[in-house]
Amino acid sequence: MSMNPAETTEDLKRRLPDWQHRKPIAERYPDVGTGALSIEPYVSEEFFEAERAKIFKKMWLYVGRAERIPKPGDYFVQVIEAVRSKRDGTFPSFIICRDRHGEIRAFHNTCQHRGTTVCWNAHETWETSHRKYFTCRFHGWVYDTDGTLKSVPDAQLFFDLDKAKRGLKPVHCAVWKDFIFINVDPAPRQTLLEQIRPHAELLQDFPFERIRKRGIWTATVAVNWKVAIDAFQEGYHVSTVHAATLPEAFCGPLNPYCRPTSIRVYPQGNRSVTFMVSPDFEPPEVEKWVRRRGSSWYAAGGGETHGQFPGVNPDGDPFYAFDCHGFFPNMLVDPFIGGFYGHEFWPISVNKTRWIGSINFLEATKPSDLIANEHGKTLLRDAFREDTVTLDATQIGLESGAIETTILSDMEMAPRHLYNTVVEMVNG
Repeated sequence: MSMNPAETTEDLKRRLPDWQHRKPIAERYPDVGTGALSIEPYVSEEFFEAERAKIFKKMWLYVGRAERIPKPGDYFVQVIEAVRSKRDGTFPSFIICRDRHGEIRAFHNTCQHRGTTVCWNAHETWETSHRKYFTCRFHGWVYDTDGTLKSVPDAQLFFDLDKAKRGLKPVHCAVWKDFIFINVDPAPRQTLLEQIRPHAELLQDFPFERIRKRGIWTATVAVNWKVAIDAFQEGYHVSTVHAATLPEAFCGPLNPYCRPTSIRVYPQGNRSVTFMVSPDFEPPEVEKWVRRRGSSWYAAGGGETHGQFPGVNPDGDPFYAFDCHGFFPNMLVDPFIGGFYGHEFWPISVNKTRWIGSINFLEATKPSDLIANEHGKTLLRDAFREDTVTLDATQIGLESGAIETTILSDMEMAPRHLYNTVVEMVNG
């Protein structure tokens, strides 16, 4: 947000929406609708199988940041449960690596001899692994980091072995602003930039490449993947779920229910929500001390800092805290002044999801930056723990037989847009 240095807090308050007389956001996006929503997409096995086939096997999926594999030979393994070939099949994994020329590539983690998994390291760990070559531990077939088959023990005993045709099977891979995406469809229907538009244009100058991960958390929760996403893309829950940690920061007298100050919905399920921090919030003394030395993950700095992070606060809302950008199908990227935090939601079954949350700050240049980063990481960790508490209980209720539809308020436009897009793609 470009702020006028002469503006006072009272000036900014006058620029806030008139909550009582504001036109509903639904009037701006009439196609999104306002009616009750069937719970079937949250509980139906058949619907989930259609999601796997028509969404997760067809679209670009975020798998990690380029910072994980900075050098040639660095790699990590990503398991993607939703793209398995059978309803109750095993979960396939993929090798994401930087080849000897520095190019980022992706391959099926499958030896082309008899199908054995090539790399066995756990996908949940953050640590980067490194290999000069990928060697199958079963029979010793050796692959280069560009996927080519380099060596086959006792190769003369094979019949018509063509090494050029037996390299690791590649997967479509694309990188945007250090975010790595793959697409398992042999012929993707669109490019990555086409899928993530307009986020790509809005955030093209945001300094993602200079931002580094400072904290990462993961949990497997008994909930549908869409329900899990919805818990992180609306503010209606803040005054209750975060009553012990954040309510004063986001639910002050001007905005007691943490209404978003602006919402935008885009084609293909992409959406964006902006939240404010209460101008009446008085941080604890330790937080004041930290803010004088570095960035928090909300309300971090005045107008002079916003220019360093272009693309934030697209509607110029007063008292800006952070944005929540929904990248369809399963990722949230939340930029703030100083970095971003993010979420991945990986469907395992109709009522089980693997969630990964992270906090990311601009690369530290002095010790005080590290102190501020650690403080922000601790605050967000506690908020994330609170966010995940309600997930299982929501799914239990949806499957209880006591509810047939859900209703959403005007401030829950992002969950409704996600729901509509999924239903349209499954039924299309």
